Amino acid sequence: MRKGQALQQNEADKLKSVVKALQILEAFTIDAPELSIGDLQEKLSIPRVSIYRFMRILINRGFIRQNPHTRRYSLGIKVFELGSIVLRNFELRKIAFPLIDDLSKVSGETVHLGVLDGSKVVSIEGVESDQSLRISVPIGKRVFPHSTGIGKAILAFLDDEEIDGIIKKEGLPRFTPNTIVERTALLHAIQAIRRSGYAVDNEENEQGIRCVAAPVFNTDKRVVASISISGPAMRIPIERIPELAEKVMKTTGDISLALGYPSEIDATDANSVT
Repeated sequence: MRKGQALQQNEADKLKSVVKALQILEAFTIDAPELSIGDLQEKLSIPRVSIYRFMRILINRGFIRQNPHTRRYSLGIKVFELGSIVLRNFELRKIAFPLIDDLSKVSGETVHLGVLDGSKVVSIEGVESDQSLRISVPIGKRVFPHSTGIGKAILAFLDDEEIDGIIKKEGLPRFTPNTIVERTALLHAIQAIRRSGYAVDNEENEQGIRCVAAPVFNTDKRVVASISISGPAMRIPIERIPELAEKVMKTTGDISLALGYPSEIDATDANSVT
């Protein structure tokens, strides 16, 4: 092998190692915060000896830590530090928090702020209801957009090509009897959301939980996030949806204006951006 080819191969090997290390970090989720070597091998199809080698490096750098009792692994303090930097500098989160805090108080329910990350929606901020029976706010949890109010409120205001790409990548898995699992039905729902300006999760992601959500737009009139009001279905009956929709659209409209959405256009009128 020539010297130039050897250098190229060395660079390619380094890039492969970086990808594998990132795959290991991404294997940890809200639902699986601790993993064993066997778990990682099963999820990633990386040889056990290679996983051990990567784990030693990641532990030394603070990205992974090992529980001395269970011998299982979890994300380390370095990941938290990097995440904290992102959150501290995330303008949307800083603008939105006081407004979603007010929305939680006036609605009496849990409020989430979510953004699209790839083809799923991730919760980046939230305020829990003060009621004894309430919906928790797992910051960092990723959800499918088609089955959640917070997801559909974003999905509806993407370009049609983007919507098709997400459907093709993630599919439309069923979570409850109410989940929309047919593409045509989802597109009909999207048209309805575009007309009304808000989305409803009618026990589609979890039985017994109903959500009302609306989109947040930026200065380019692009959807950048959504906010949802979530609560037990018995406390959010169908008759209450218009009231909550008005509240959440008022909040998302205020946030959109703060992000530079043109003030001459009513930010609560979703029809104006389609």
